[in-house]
Amino acid sequence: MHPARALVLGCLLVAGAATAAPVVQLPEGGRAVEVLPKGVLCGPVRGGWTLSEDGRSLKPPTRPEDTARTLELKVAADEAGCATATDTLVVVATGPFPRIDAASTTFYPDDGRLELKGSGLKSVTITWSGTPRGTEPLHALMEGQDVCLEPSGPSDCAVPVTPGLPTDAALSWLPPFARTGANVTTYDANGRFLDDEYFRLRPGRTVLTRPLVQSSGVDLSKGPGYVAVTHSEAIASVECGSARCEVTEGAVSIRNVPGVNPTVALRLRLTPRVFFARGDALDTAVAETLPVLACPLSAVEGTVLRDAEDSALVMRLDAACAHDPRALLWTVNGARARVERVVKATEGTYVLLRTRGTDEPQVTVTATSSRVDGTVVASETAETKPLPDPRATLELPGHGSIDFVPTNRPAEVTVASNGGQGRFVLRPLGGAYTVTTREQATLVQGEPTAGGFVSLRFGYRLPTLPAELATTDLFLTSERVQRAVREASVPANVEGLVEFVCADKEGHDETLSPSRPHRLDYAMRNTCRVIIHRERLNPEDGNQEITLRIDVTKSDGSSRGESHVEQRLFLRPKGEVRVIPVQGNLGQYDRILVQVAHVADESRYALSTVDRTGLPSAQWTAIVRGGMFRLYTMATIPAGLYRATQPSGQLAINFGVLSRLALLNNEGQERLLGIELGLMGLGLVPQSGDIQFPPTLAAVLGLGLRVPIGPGAAVGAQAWIAREFRGDITRRTSGAPGTDIVVPSSKWSFIFGPSISIGNVGFNL
Repeated sequence: MHPARALVLGCLLVAGAATAAPVVQLPEGGRAVEVLPKGVLCGPVRGGWTLSEDGRSLKPPTRPEDTARTLELKVAADEAGCATATDTLVVVATGPFPRIDAASTTFYPDDGRLELKGSGLKSVTITWSGTPRGTEPLHALMEGQDVCLEPSGPSDCAVPVTPGLPTDAALSWLPPFARTGANVTTYDANGRFLDDEYFRLRPGRTVLTRPLVQSSGVDLSKGPGYVAVTHSEAIASVECGSARCEVTEGAVSIRNVPGVNPTVALRLRLTPRVFFARGDALDTAVAETLPVLACPLSAVEGTVLRDAEDSALVMRLDAACAHDPRALLWTVNGARARVERVVKATEGTYVLLRTRGTDEPQVTVTATSSRVDGTVVASETAETKPLPDPRATLELPGHGSIDFVPTNRPAEVTVASNGGQGRFVLRPLGGAYTVTTREQATLVQGEPTAGGFVSLRFGYRLPTLPAELATTDLFLTSERVQRAVREASVPANVEGLVEFVCADKEGHDETLSPSRPHRLDYAMRNTCRVIIHRERLNPEDGNQEITLRIDVTKSDGSSRGESHVEQRLFLRPKGEVRVIPVQGNLGQYDRILVQVAHVADESRYALSTVDRTGLPSAQWTAIVRGGMFRLYTMATIPAGLYRATQPSGQLAINFGVLSRLALLNNEGQERLLGIELGLMGLGLVPQSGDIQFPPTLAAVLGLGLRVPIGPGAAVGAQAWIAREFRGDITRRTSGAPGTDIVVPSSKWSFIFGPSISIGNVGFNL
């Protein structure tokens, strides 16, 4: 309902229920009216109302405000009694009276609409009251009111009413802001009293839009037949051919129908000013041809299907029918049908008929008493529905969807349909697969000896049928696709299939756990091996295909090629144990890396479509223990050394061989700081400064800081004490070269600077 309309109606209802005092209604701008035959109205009045000198007459305002339309005035015997008066009188200034053209007004009781014609229709209230006719013994009174808020034109307004009102419902109109009730008195602008008949509205046309005849047949099994009609009060007369018929309350009574399996042609004539809408045309008579049914019969929705071989349909006989369905002769489109099952329920008797199927758009089901008598006991024509197709998906719980029937483990089957109200139930197929149920889930598993391809077979059931019929297959159908019948491979946990075993320091085998670093004694470095336990593989997991990779990395980061293994293994359940050793003569701080993973083959494995984090894999790492120190020899090229001892200066282009002693960490990598000892050639290129250092050989000892930059190469900085085996250091003068001055200096010096070292020939301590 329109929000404004709901607000206006709510105000009217509340106002009508809030007071029981007499109400006098006067149109705005009207004459004064004597509202009290005796006594006086206690003033003063407001909002444009005018009270006469005798205190009995009131003149309404010309254009009152909404707050001044209604006044509640005290009533007393005289003016002296006004102070203690308790009686009240409510006066209402209504809006102007509309001009309604009743002859042009149309009433649509089925649609719940009244179309008014006239002028001044805005805010006019329409009230209605009526009791529908019907075959039921009791019908509630339908009454209400609504307001014309927004006319569709200067002379048109559609007011909603309660749908289903009778055609002779009492319709009335009220001016704007008016009230209704037994204690309400209304006057017109001239001061004349108006009774209820003045406001009665009689539409010029009443149009029926709902089908008048509601019955699909005539039941003559137990006396007169009754045809239900929507508006029996609107039927003036009825004709039914050679039969006898008459209009009753809510129905047409039919008697004396001649013939076997007849039909009754009804012709209903409507009362004056009542029409039946057939499209844009309005008819004054309605004609219907109805079959005569001894027993009401209906087809259960969802069971009448076409294009299904050896199908069944379910018919429901009315509970009042006394015939035994098994003793009747049933035909479907003229072909004999077999009664397979009969179930009696409170709403009727259900009959399951087995037929050869049909491809017709509709079927006519007929039940006759016998071939000789040929009396039609029941008949029904129903439309057939297209045959629904099963759409099945197979899923291995926790592993995702598959497109085949597994033979080594059950798969869960989910079936959907492209239409229909029923459901498909998977049926077993001997020699191909079996069907089981577990916790309301349907499981299918191929026969161990089955192979090739198969189409899943389903039975179609309707769960809304009574319990005995809900488990009966209405028809059997197969998928339109074929599925392979083969073993299902599910990625098994490789940690349970593969072990990495090495001996401890006492020589006992120890199984190393994955994803954790392990340290091996140097003496047991060649005892490591990978064991493949095919005997642990569960047959339900199927065949497995994995890749095994073994890599050994030296402490300097280079790979030990003779130890590298990379194999692709195909594992069958219940196979023998296979041992793969880690090859090669391992050295100190060698790192062993073993990786095992499934081959990512979706054609082999049933992979989850939701969890795509990867196939199960495992990794083991182990390091061979070694010494705490490393002593090695290297070639060193300091690009520039600085001699800090006096005389100080730059020594350009130096080269030497050093021995270095460095502390190793747990990974076999030397630490940055080490002790260095060796021979260096210093100052191999003459300097351009004043101080001339002669090229010399020196024994050095000190500390060096080395940062590896690759296998056997490093950059660093060092600080050495050197013993130089050289000649004199001279200072260059501006004279002849032979006149250079000899600078006194010690053979011992302190030198430091950056360098590049190459080589790592040595051993661990």
